[in-house]
Amino acid sequence: MGFFYTPLPLWLAIGGWIVTAGVLALGIWKNPFRRLQDGTLQHVWFGIVVAVTVLWACNTWFEDGPAIHLLGATLMVTLFDWQLAMAGMAVATGLAAVVLDAAWPGVSVTFLLFGALPVAVSSLMQKAIQAWIPRSLFVFILGHGFLTSAVAVAVACASGLLLQIILADGRLFIPAGFSLAATLLVVGEALFTGLFTILITVYRPAWITTFDVRRYRLDRGPRV
Repeated sequence: MGFFYTPLPLWLAIGGWIVTAGVLALGIWKNPFRRLQDGTLQHVWFGIVVAVTVLWACNTWFEDGPAIHLLGATLMVTLFDWQLAMAGMAVATGLAAVVLDAAWPGVSVTFLLFGALPVAVSSLMQKAIQAWIPRSLFVFILGHGFLTSAVAVAVACASGLLLQIILADGRLFIPAGFSLAATLLVVGEALFTGLFTILITVYRPAWITTFDVRRYRLDRGPRV
């Protein structure tokens, strides 16, 4: 998965850990974990982390080149905002690294490209949607669930491929099926995140802690 097994130069491995430490310090600076004092939200957060770890274990390898998989980062941003999403993706990356017996130099780079980057893209896009597009339930689901997740995974996939090309000095052979697989991955991520966003907004709108649900009329759905 990602760069878990990719030989990396020492400067990139050390630099990746330094940047990772800075990103995580920025994310937990204001102690977002206090929001998890609520037992239900705490269980949801841990459940999402475990689900993301399982998603990361289902990946597609392209010979010795890039590996792609579902991310789940956008759903975490929608539910918990970028700070808890960043922490959650870091925990998921660590769990996946332990389960898959990954080499330590690639863990930080994998987190930055497949965890931190899609979280940042999702957060920026969702804030832009919130600020510039009329608020409605349809806009919320389409923008935060489908569109944002598709863009986030596309950016992460392109960034991972670009780094692979740089590490190979431009001599990386990209399999013919990579473009099709990447397209299907974008569609799959959008469907996965979008469908879960629909279910949560209808049945469990209280789990969406990033926005005032009244503005999107998310508190009028059925209850179970």
